[in-house]
Amino acid sequence: MQSSIQSITHNLPAFIQRPAIALLGQECYTTLVYNVDLSSSHCIKLAISKALGTGIIVFGSIMKIPQILNIVKARSARGISLTMYSLEVVAYTISLAYAVRGRLPFSTYGENLSLTFQNMVITLLVIAYTPLTAGGYVDPSSRLIQVLLAAIAMAFGSLALASPSVVSSSLLTLLQATTIPISLASKVPQMLELHRSKSRGQLSSIVVFAQLLGTVARVFTTMTETDDKLLLYGFGLATVFNAVIAAQVLMYWNNDQPPLAAQEKLDRQRYPAGKPTGNAHPISVAAHGETNRRSARKLD
Repeated sequence: MQSSIQSITHNLPAFIQRPAIALLGQECYTTLVYNVDLSSSHCIKLAISKALGTGIIVFGSIMKIPQILNIVKARSARGISLTMYSLEVVAYTISLAYAVRGRLPFSTYGENLSLTFQNMVITLLVIAYTPLTAGGYVDPSSRLIQVLLAAIAMAFGSLALASPSVVSSSLLTLLQATTIPISLASKVPQMLELHRSKSRGQLSSIVVFAQLLGTVARVFTTMTETDDKLLLYGFGLATVFNAVIAAQVLMYWNNDQPPLAAQEKLDRQRYPAGKPTGNAHPISVAAHGETNRRSARKLD
């Protein structure tokens, strides 16, 4: 059986060999692929880590798209913490700069590139779609100045972190250490928001559980491929906090109530059906209803 597989692996075309060697390294490629030898636990762990890392990178490129679509579709950021996403942008941007400038294996941080950009987009959407009052409607164009200022701040911050002449390597290492408390602190506002509202709101369940699985996988890839304790501790603690948020989402899964339905319920409580309203003529009632409908259209 092994010899028959080797007859294939010994003749793999170059366009398959080269990426595989780049991913696994010459030693583990020869052991696992060329010789089909599964006795090396080191190479097997490395292969699993690389597979997980590649999967996270691919999935990470679209992981927060559901959250973006939720906000845009609902035209609301109800239930989403602006503080959480703002702090996540800071932490992700610092970690990305630290990994790139530290020349860490791309498979250990590749998703950070797309996730940083996605977090920036979500942060800007939350700024644009968060109403000033609970249940209120907000016109995104009225927040244009705030959105532009936030986008400019993100762009300049990213460029500064990428430049050794602006942020030295020693300072960047110090900043990377601060991403652990920043990342953890970014989860707390979302926990409090979920606890306060007892509802998921527009928070995407897919994103919540994907983040939990991603940090669990990153603990394994970090332990396998690098000796960086800062990254390991960060991913480990993030896993714990992501697990708490996931538990809250499950706890409040059936508590979601659209704002319109909640308002209708409140109206029914204030004006119960059958309550005497006087001796108004039916035509007058109809006219009053039509006036209300016209007013509603103007407000829309």
